[in-house]
Amino acid sequence: MIMVVLGLVIVLVIAFVVKPMITGKPVDMSIPVAIPGIATPTPTPTPVGTTDDSYERYKASQNMPQVTAAPTSAPTPKPSWGGQSQGLGFVDPARYGQTPAPTPIAHTGVASQTSGFESNPMVIYATIEGKDPGSTQPIAMPFPYWEIRYTVNPYETTFTGTTGNKAAGVADSFGTEVFPSFSIQVIDADQPNRTVRTITPPGGLDASLWKDYDPRPWVEKFYEGVENHNYYFVITPHMVHSYRVDVMVPQRYIGKY
Repeated sequence: MIMVVLGLVIVLVIAFVVKPMITGKPVDMSIPVAIPGIATPTPTPTPVGTTDDSYERYKASQNMPQVTAAPTSAPTPKPSWGGQSQGLGFVDPARYGQTPAPTPIAHTGVASQTSGFESNPMVIYATIEGKDPGSTQPIAMPFPYWEIRYTVNPYETTFTGTTGNKAAGVADSFGTEVFPSFSIQVIDADQPNRTVRTITPPGGLDASLWKDYDPRPWVEKFYEGVENHNYYFVITPHMVHSYRVDVMVPQRYIGKY
């Protein structure tokens, strides 16, 4: 054992000390690239301008399907509005989970009464006419600005009273009074739980007050509306002969949106 260790020490001393001193070259500690008895493969360079298709050949040998990109078609552009107005019909209220009823409502909205008719000519985009409550079909609104102009013909606000005979004591009396009302709910059809605005005639529907000045049509302005956005309207009249609702857009929008 001692002889083996001494022999190993002598070999290391010769390899790391004596040989470098004699040859003047440092000790080569690198791993040989070529191993005796084993041939080293020579890599084949890929020509410039080509790609290595070894993976494609491997897929072909394994009968793997070739993956190709699906063709994409360009979206069809939506035609712009040509200026033709449309009539909005009513649909089954159950479609929106609502059941409008002709009952009196509180006046909670205040509508704008100025519209700039002369400086900003408007055209009719859609019309709703009737006398009964209902929910309209959805309507696309791609315009950044639009208006609602509406007119209501209410029953006359009257009070009718009768008094019985006083001969038998306190006279019986009976009286009735008419209170017309009207509202328009603008609902976001893409988010059915979102009520954009509730519109009611400012000042109520007392026709006796309109002898000197008739405020109709009332005007409500909207500064919302984007491409592919939709709305519907819930109309709730009470004690009215008829109503008309016009959705208006600026004339300059024709052929632009």
